[in-house]
Amino acid sequence: MAAAGLVVAGLGGCSTVNVSSDDAIVTGSIRATPASLPVPDGHAPTGVAASDWVQAKIALDQALAARNKDVSIPWDNPETGSRGTATPVGPARAGGCQDFMISLVDGKAADRWIQGEVCKARGGTVLSQVRVLGQA
Repeated sequence: MAAAGLVVAGLGGCSTVNVSSDDAIVTGSIRATPASLPVPDGHAPTGVAASDWVQAKIALDQALAARNKDVSIPWDNPETGSRGTATPVGPARAGGCQDFMISLVDGKAADRWIQGEVCKARGGTVLSQVRVLGQA
C-alpha cells in the first residue's frame, strides 16, 4: 500500500506545457475571401466622384432586389463623406427596364438628384440615360 501511495503522489504533481509565441494556431483550411457585391454597369455622371457612384449603384442594386418595391436604400461613402439614397421609380417596363432616382449629399455642391434608367442584361444590370438634375 505504501508503494502505491508513493506512485500516486508522484503523478499528482504540477505539469507544464511549453508554448512558443511562434506557434501558429490553425483553425481551418479555408482562406477568407472578401465578399463582392453586384455593381450595375454605368459610368459616373459629370460632377460625381467615381467612388461615390460605386456606393450609390450598389444601393440601387439592393433596392431593385428588395421584395418591397417601394423602397429607398441609403448609401454612404466613408472615404469622401458623401451619402444619399437609391430608389427605383415606378414599375418595371417590358424588357426589364425601370427608372431610378439617386440622391447625393456631398457637401461640395448643393444636394443633387441623379435620374436614369436601369435595365437587366445578361451580365447584370446596366444604367443608361443618367443625368444630374440639380438640387434635391
